[in-house]
Amino acid sequence: MTSDFNIALHIVGFLTAQGGQPITSDTLAQTYGTSPVVLRRVLSRLQHAGVVETQRGVGGGSVLAQSASKINLRQVFDAVTPNQNLLRRHPQKDSPVSEILGGYINELCEQAEQALLKKLESITVKQMDAVVRPRIIASHCMKTKNKR
Repeated sequence: MTSDFNIALHIVGFLTAQGGQPITSDTLAQTYGTSPVVLRRVLSRLQHAGVVETQRGVGGGSVLAQSASKINLRQVFDAVTPNQNLLRRHPQKDSPVSEILGGYINELCEQAEQALLKKLESITVKQMDAVVRPRIIASHCMKTKNKR
């Protein structure tokens, strides 16, 4: 998987936590720790796929295009992952052993990839937020407590 999927999950998670308040790409980039250029590239793909909407100009920013309960993680993955043969091996055609072994490995990888996609499809952004947000709050509380 590419880092674009991680960035995309951060974007949809952060937008969910903001409850419909538009967030700028600069703010999103800062919260993820990447450059605004990288983040905007991922944001553009999410927008093209209909996962987020973005308004330009003063007071603009990005929001989820629909309810977090209607967006699943597979949609986010599909939006930012053009080549979904993530684990595919390319065997050497002039080597029978490599070709047979490569074919077998590709079968295993296809099964693993299908299981991953099925799992991502079963999780909504709202469900992700319900798991992640309490962990973030707990982590922040621990850091604040340790600074005292």
